[in-house]
Amino acid sequence: MERLRKCFFFIVLAVILLMPFYPVWSEVSVALLFVVGIGARSIVGLPVIDRKTSVLPLLMLTFFVLAAVSLLHSYDKLSGLDNLHTYIPFVVLPILMLYYRDELIDNKIVLLKVLSGGILAASGICLISAIVRSFYIIDGHLVFNPYVSYRNQFVYTHLSVFQYTNTFAMMATFVVAVMLWALFNRNVKRRWLVYSSIGLAILMIFLLSSRTNVYALFAVLYYSVLVFYIRYKNLWHSLLLFVAVTGLFWVFQTCNYRVMNLSKTVTSYITEEDIMLEDGYLLRHPESLDGVNIRFKMWETGAHLVRQYWATGCGIGDYKDVLRISYLLDGLDEAYHRCYDQHNQYLETIGTMGVLGLLVLMAILAYSLFMAWRERNYLLFCCLMILSFNLLLESMFNRYSGSLFFVVSLSLAALVGNDSQNKLQEDKVLE
Repeated sequence: MERLRKCFFFIVLAVILLMPFYPVWSEVSVALLFVVGIGARSIVGLPVIDRKTSVLPLLMLTFFVLAAVSLLHSYDKLSGLDNLHTYIPFVVLPILMLYYRDELIDNKIVLLKVLSGGILAASGICLISAIVRSFYIIDGHLVFNPYVSYRNQFVYTHLSVFQYTNTFAMMATFVVAVMLWALFNRNVKRRWLVYSSIGLAILMIFLLSSRTNVYALFAVLYYSVLVFYIRYKNLWHSLLLFVAVTGLFWVFQTCNYRVMNLSKTVTSYITEEDIMLEDGYLLRHPESLDGVNIRFKMWETGAHLVRQYWATGCGIGDYKDVLRISYLLDGLDEAYHRCYDQHNQYLETIGTMGVLGLLVLMAILAYSLFMAWRERNYLLFCCLMILSFNLLLESMFNRYSGSLFFVVSLSLAALVGNDSQNKLQEDKVLE
């Protein structure tokens, strides 16, 4: 039994380390993790649910149950079953968290280091691969194409072993929060390594050009400046950090073509003037109106479905088809032909599971926020900011990777965040 338990924790570390790479094997490995984990705990019986640490896993389990129930009243159960598999982390990992609560608490720092290391390793591989592929041999001469290396997000999407730009950028943003948390709260010996990790993560976010996570990144950075001032009461250093973060934001706004074009599109919409985009495309105001508002129009379509299916949702198996037909009826031809999802997890949840599903999702976030406030948990608060941005602007749970990262990052941040505060208090007592 002891060997089985060691095997279980080896699989845990392997899954967390390789999670950013996300090939098909990750779904199989999580299932293997569940089987081995339950086998290693089979003699213990049911987990004891009597502490505050059980609330978050139980809410996640409830969310999966509602998703499964929505499958039952779907007409297309085959498609619904395929869609439901992306919610598997909401049932597998919370059960293991309830069984291995004490072991996870004892190993939480190691798990966080492994997760951050995997994300940074994936970022490094992605960056090196893109740069290598930017060199060409033309007429016997070696030519470097800087546009491919530094301007095109889709190069990084396809060259990265992760494949999903938004979730990859979300993970990199989480690494920035983890490293800042370590600088604030732990006795870091190799600060150069932490600073290098922050730099690599920010560079990866810039190259991936996920606008959602660009703004999530700066929400974390500006919040960190505020925390720095509150903690150290150093006005001048805080002002310097604020200026540095603002300067970095200016770099993103002026050098990242997707963020820059978004700003120009919004400007065109507000001023009703034609604007030339970075790629030479002339953005005319009527077109910018559609470009800016296509996501808002998709949300309007989702809101119409919410009013129709708010009580129970239309089922996880039917929602995508119903949404696509609604796009067509509302004149969103691009969204119809490209089969866009809702790009808003809140609307997608209530449209799929009904109001109860949305309430449970909000309860997960609200309880996490309560813990972050009660325990002054910097990392958990940053994690909530990152996840909330992505839930608002993406249908995060349509991908297995999104659900997996949601559960893992939120659970680890809840476990880890207050550890450093307790350590600092113990150090003060010893002094």
